[in-house]
Amino acid sequence: MLKAKPEWYVIQCISWTEENVKSSLFQRRESLWMEDYILDVYVPTHEIVTTKKNWTKSVKKKNILPWYLLVEMIVMNESWYIVRNTPNVTWFLGAWNIPVPVSWEELERLKWKVAENAQNYSNEFLIWDLANITSGPFEWSEWKITEINEKKGLVKMEVDVMGRNTPVELDFAQVKVIR
Repeated sequence: MLKAKPEWYVIQCISWTEENVKSSLFQRRESLWMEDYILDVYVPTHEIVTTKKNWTKSVKKKNILPWYLLVEMIVMNESWYIVRNTPNVTWFLGAWNIPVPVSWEELERLKWKVAENAQNYSNEFLIWDLANITSGPFEWSEWKITEINEKKGLVKMEVDVMGRNTPVELDFAQVKVIR
């Protein structure tokens, strides 16, 4: 018997329920013995790191495609029925009633976008803000921020070392803005 090739399909769901839909799909495929037809579910997310007021980092997941997730499956009546009738799933993306698979290029572009945004930092810093250093050898000294690197979560400050201004790179968690 010739087995069809699995492909990725985009399904639309109710906002903020993407992870619930993912776990529901995995539970339903196991309870209905469809592991050979519904293979994987992918929610494209990336992490955002924020620095809280007490200088601790918090990590939150952000969905790149809100309301959508991808399902790797072999489309047949049973598998299509299971996915369509999962709670909070609203529709397959496709033409009329026929789901259209995602092209390889689109899938790779999406994976690249997720990898590019692997860890973003959210901050409240501005260049030339006056800030305290909260840890390290220059602890509790006051300096101005000269550069901000949001990709790496670093702040550059000019610190006085033996009468000379020396640039020092610090983590967002090591700096507290004075306002």
